[in-house]
Amino acid sequence: MNVKKLLIGKTSKLEISFTSSVFIAGFIGMVVLPFYLYLFGAGVFWEFLGVAISLILVWNLESYKLMRYAKKNRKIVTVPGYFEHRFKSMSYVTRTLAAVETAILSIVIASFLLKEFAFVWNLITGISQTTLIGIVIIIICCGLGVFGMNFISKVSIIKAIFLTVGVLTVAFYMFFRVGSVELVKNMMATNVMGSVSEYLNVLFHNGELLSATDLASLISIGLLASGMPFMLGLFFFEKEAKDISHGKMYMIIFLLIFFVSAAFFGAVSRGYLYPQELTNSLSGYIYMVFYSIRENEGGGVIISGIFLILISVGFMSAIEGAVHAVCSAIYEDIVVEGRLFVAKKRNEKRNIIITIIITGVIVFLLAAYLNATDISVILVFIAALGCSFSPTMVMSLFWKRMNATGCVAGLLSGLIAVPFFKYAEVILIQGSKLTLCDILGVNSVIPSMVVTYLIIILVSLLTRKPDEEVINEFMDVRNRITE
Repeated sequence: MNVKKLLIGKTSKLEISFTSSVFIAGFIGMVVLPFYLYLFGAGVFWEFLGVAISLILVWNLESYKLMRYAKKNRKIVTVPGYFEHRFKSMSYVTRTLAAVETAILSIVIASFLLKEFAFVWNLITGISQTTLIGIVIIIICCGLGVFGMNFISKVSIIKAIFLTVGVLTVAFYMFFRVGSVELVKNMMATNVMGSVSEYLNVLFHNGELLSATDLASLISIGLLASGMPFMLGLFFFEKEAKDISHGKMYMIIFLLIFFVSAAFFGAVSRGYLYPQELTNSLSGYIYMVFYSIRENEGGGVIISGIFLILISVGFMSAIEGAVHAVCSAIYEDIVVEGRLFVAKKRNEKRNIIITIIITGVIVFLLAAYLNATDISVILVFIAALGCSFSPTMVMSLFWKRMNATGCVAGLLSGLIAVPFFKYAEVILIQGSKLTLCDILGVNSVIPSMVVTYLIIILVSLLTRKPDEEVINEFMDVRNRITE
């Protein structure tokens, strides 16, 4: 095991494409999309349109530039490492800050996902959550410790095919089991707000007509995908522009087929679960779907097993990516390049394994001792990570005047803005304290993204211009001289 094997392994352009796609779509598409569509109706389409837009923008606009920077400097293998190279001044500060943010937020995200995953399996199997958390983290850490990135990338294509075929199999089983007429009748009897036609109308959300601010809020949630360090880091290892172009095509085809399939599954599940009471609990929803299918004769046991494996793959894809991001940030960016100690080449394998073990223990302890989780809490931490890294990365790639101080300001402001806009009750109206999100009628992502962009611009303009060397390299990358 060496750093290169840990970070990228031996992957093809096809594997890198599906690795990034499954990382984003596995949990969001297999777990979140069906649940939200079951609960609120087809209006959640706009969230996943945002995901698709985000990934298309990343592959079209950011990927080529990240690849060129990495080709110019072979030492760039992580997003924090890119920030150090991009901004020569304060390089140690930018790299360390980006790595610490990546590690802390990814640990929390992995722990919350692991807790929810264990809770689902506990409901179904009765095995203790702590035991389940331990089993999953041992599997992931052993996989990364032995195979490195290959543990994730080599099975990405298999995961993508299984997710798409599997969710369609389960959806059609439920559909034909009940029939289209009965499904519509069941939907009408499950307290659908408005009508079934409105429930299936993308312009309605939970029975209410979506306004412009509602649409913007839903789409903005999907845009968080552009701030995931694990996915962005994959582009440092692409060799040629044509590889990215091919990867982009595979990604678009997969996302289109998979999201449509998952949406069909979510809509069918609303009618299929009748007469069970509607639940706003993700784990409760998964539990109900599993046992409703399992109780049927004629393949119910097999289909329920497929469904449970699909859910597991969705959770595991996100957890694996988060744990990998933590290990990369701690070892490559904080320990070795962060100069905490001089790592000898002959001890590299041992040091990487120690890093993976420490990461696994931290994630295990946090997940094991967390109280009951909620999907909205997970999304807050994902939002903090996305709003911190997405604007900072975009500005670093497209604005030559941005400097190291602006990079630091962007990373910090995105991190602080999300909880501030979501939770800080700063305005008193008619005796009630309201947050700025309540006043604006949007979620925390939009104002947080806007504030982060503005702070990056303001701080960069008020501080020293980048060195000529930095600007020349930026222009070189922008003009595609290196290709």
